[in-house]
Amino acid sequence: MDFKKIEKILEQEPGFRIKQAKKAIFQDLVGDWDGITTLPQDLRQKLSKKFPIEELKAEKILTSEDNQTIKVLFELKDGFKIESVLMRHGSKNSPQVNRNTVCVSSQVGCAMNCQFCATSQLGFKRNLDAGEIVEQVLYFAGLAKRTLSSSSRFAAARVTNVVFMGMGEPLLNYENVLEAIRILNDKDGFNLGSRHISISTCGIVEGIKKLAKESLQVNLAISLHAPNQKLREELMPIAKVYTLDKLMKTIDDYVKVSDNRIFYEYIMIKNKTDKPELATQLADLLHGRLAHVNLIPYNMNPAIKLEESDERTIRAFKDILEKKGITVTIRDSLGRDLKSACGQL
Repeated sequence: MDFKKIEKILEQEPGFRIKQAKKAIFQDLVGDWDGITTLPQDLRQKLSKKFPIEELKAEKILTSEDNQTIKVLFELKDGFKIESVLMRHGSKNSPQVNRNTVCVSSQVGCAMNCQFCATSQLGFKRNLDAGEIVEQVLYFAGLAKRTLSSSSRFAAARVTNVVFMGMGEPLLNYENVLEAIRILNDKDGFNLGSRHISISTCGIVEGIKKLAKESLQVNLAISLHAPNQKLREELMPIAKVYTLDKLMKTIDDYVKVSDNRIFYEYIMIKNKTDKPELATQLADLLHGRLAHVNLIPYNMNPAIKLEESDERTIRAFKDILEKKGITVTIRDSLGRDLKSACGQL
């Protein structure tokens, strides 16, 4: 779906046509122009011929055993394939699901070559355009509306959060990612608050600097995964280009402008990143910074020779951080049985 070109056609129509189209596509979740009966038939035919609303094909749909995660393999119009995930979250005090998060992909493959990530083994194929990104969200929004609203277990029958944590490095596809965010954030369209949108980056400094100048107050997550330069280079080759010192200086500047707390993603790999001395280094690195650490248990992949830290080690690592005043959460690894958890797409 190329919404920019759609808007150009609709701009030639009476002013209310754009609002009608946005409501139908992003709120009513109508998947084809014929279903938007508020538009004249000749206009529907013109748009249907040139700019179909749905261009992604859901080739395979998998649901986790606990029914909390749905992974979809999408085929793009040029034959490339991507994966996206819907995660259903409840709260500690309620069995109801009150948050539906879509993890979207921003690229076909990835060029970052991080040691622990399955996507890196694919290499980089191409960027997704804004429409392909938005369509991933709309697909799950429609799914939520159709399947969740009839169940009393699901307090939220709509997409409540979007995270750019799927395949690819979002800040290397900056313009398309930002255009997709603006479409999702548009109050006349999908109307998802910017605080409910998160961008995860391995540390593309230029992208972070550009993001600091945007008016959108999205959440920024940094795939840190190591508290020192040597280990980070070993795990993430991009660290040779964007050193830890340069990255942290850029983040400090970003925080000064945005006043936003930064989420730091830290993967727990057995005998690699989970050592107590590394927890101390991480606490020292983040001391005095507006930070929250998400500890992510490494999700096993047969093609990658790494092992997950055990629960006791992860808890001990967390305790060290907390004792040094760092707020920290151990991330739930939803969808492992589908290979849809962090690093498995």
